[in-house]
Amino acid sequence: MKNTTKFLAFAMGFALLAFGCSGVQKPVEPEVPGFIETADLAIPDGATLVSATFYIYAHYISGQTVTVHRITAPWDESVVTYANFGNAYDPAVWGSFTVTAAGYQSADITLLVQSWLDGTYDNYGILLMQGVTPYTYYASSEIGDVNMRPALEICYSLGGTQCVTIKRGVYGEVQDAFILETVPNFNSGDGTELYTGLVYDSEKFSLLQFDLLLAAIGDTVWIDENRNGIQDAGEPGMPDVTVNLYDCQDSLIATTTTDGDGFYIFDNLAPGDYYVEFIAPEGYDITLQDQGSDDAVDSDADPATGLTICTTLDAGEYDPTWDCGLYLMEQEGCTLTIGFWKTHAGFGPQANVVSQYLPIWLGNAGGSESINVADSVIAHDILMRNVYGRNSNGITKLYAQLLGSKLNIAAGADDTDVAAVIAAADDFLADHYYTDWNSLNKPTKHMVLGWMSDLDDYNNGITGPGHCD
Repeated sequence: MKNTTKFLAFAMGFALLAFGCSGVQKPVEPEVPGFIETADLAIPDGATLVSATFYIYAHYISGQTVTVHRITAPWDESVVTYANFGNAYDPAVWGSFTVTAAGYQSADITLLVQSWLDGTYDNYGILLMQGVTPYTYYASSEIGDVNMRPALEICYSLGGTQCVTIKRGVYGEVQDAFILETVPNFNSGDGTELYTGLVYDSEKFSLLQFDLLLAAIGDTVWIDENRNGIQDAGEPGMPDVTVNLYDCQDSLIATTTTDGDGFYIFDNLAPGDYYVEFIAPEGYDITLQDQGSDDAVDSDADPATGLTICTTLDAGEYDPTWDCGLYLMEQEGCTLTIGFWKTHAGFGPQANVVSQYLPIWLGNAGGSESINVADSVIAHDILMRNVYGRNSNGITKLYAQLLGSKLNIAAGADDTDVAAVIAAADDFLADHYYTDWNSLNKPTKHMVLGWMSDLDDYNNGITGPGHCD
């Protein structure tokens, strides 16, 4: 990870037992563009909950059934006691498990999690209750063995089913504790064990809270005017640039475009591994990658692919350092008019410079109506516009401008501005001869004349790399 800013947002607060402690407040979170701040359970925007399963590791077989209840008030593991809890739970059962074997026990709490997601209830978590029966004890989140710590697995559908498992020291944040009536002011928040059931004539309850803090990634696409790979003062952002987000298994997660200042953000992301793809607009290239020592102002995209490297987003992390510099491509070469090529085809005092670039096809090579400009005689006839039709014929004029453009490109002129026009004209001329002009309908004639005009602008240096001196 690079130069990241951590913050608490999108708290997925699952409290497995809450108490009525007053004055417990969350820190004020920074305002981040694109984030919707909430203290409730959250999954990525547009996702649908599939399942929510609670897991807790029982140390031995008690044979008892444990029920799961909804917490109705906030609590904190470092201070919660039976006395300040105040029976802040819903007696309704939202899930259960029976301890018939040592190891992980599981309870389906999908309906409860859905009620938090849709706002039916405030999300303070769940309480584990066993009743006045022989006790069960479990590993808490403080136990050294990560494989025995409580967990909550949430699966959601978003272009396929994805699952996240929240466990202390692995993913998200977890707090837990147990309380008992006979020692009402006892706090167990730092203990390695949790209990339910009857211990020394006192029933114990266990509480847990799972927080999944969603993540975000973003930054700016800008015009790198001096092409040094660093966003210098005064260099403007680039709007309407397409940016794609992938996970590191190359699955497309989301697509967005930059705003008027060149800013973009992907938020409401499950913590995980991602990379970004920048799509350079036509006429622009991506600048140098990873220049200087400040990740916040360098360009992170590979100039050849537009891709960044893979990065890990932690729970609650907003990483605003993945950006891309663009520069306007400098087109190479220069162009000459069809008049120049006509007078340099070997039929006058000027040297023949046309023949070295032949043959050239007008129309796709081998097309039924395509013309193979195999020598300077055919080239001269095309450019004169009096053999393959007359100058009043739109296809005749297209022949001349297309040949002039292809001669310019063969001589080294950049074809960026006319490549698409040339391809379209070649497709058309592969099936249409100059004798077809009068039979064309009006829209088709306008299309042919439009291609001819675009190529005329290119040959005259109005577009493209410019006219040769």
